[in-house]
Amino acid sequence: MKLKESLEKLFIELSKDEELLRLLHYVPKNALDDPLDKSKPNISNLKDKHNIISKVLIPSDKTYDLVLESKMSRICFYTGTRKPQTSYSSSSGRLHDNPYASDQVYNFDVYVHVDIDIMDFRMTWICDRLDELLLLNKVTDVGDFILAFSSPINNTPKGFIGYKLAYEATSLQESPKRVRK
Repeated sequence: MKLKESLEKLFIELSKDEELLRLLHYVPKNALDDPLDKSKPNISNLKDKHNIISKVLIPSDKTYDLVLESKMSRICFYTGTRKPQTSYSSSSGRLHDNPYASDQVYNFDVYVHVDIDIMDFRMTWICDRLDELLLLNKVTDVGDFILAFSSPINNTPKGFIGYKLAYEATSLQESPKRVRK
């Protein structure tokens, strides 16, 4: 299944995108304060970049530390449902399962403090950039990411809004190695 490997690749891909990191990290002072402004330092050049990345990109559904006082944005990403691929055979007239290929869902929950979103529509900005990254870059072991669904997240931490983006990608499973005796 290589789920761990896929999540690691996603983390690397997301954490090296400067535009996404700036959108997640910089809190606007006013509606004209652009997080992508060249006068702001690149996150990847900062001494505490690993600390910043570890707060804004979480490979789990961690929200308990998002409190009203913590004006921040975050993407939580984790695996979702997995189902074997099936194909229809016209010769036999029935469905066939492919035991070595599955459709794997990857969930991306975007959380943004309400005060940040009010300033510059940060929620949609982050979602748009995330969508670009996933559709342009081949990250998992086989297929391209295809948006399965997206929706607002209910029951977000107080002071935060959330939006879920769920993408589906094909994932291969290696056949078990048979040991000869």
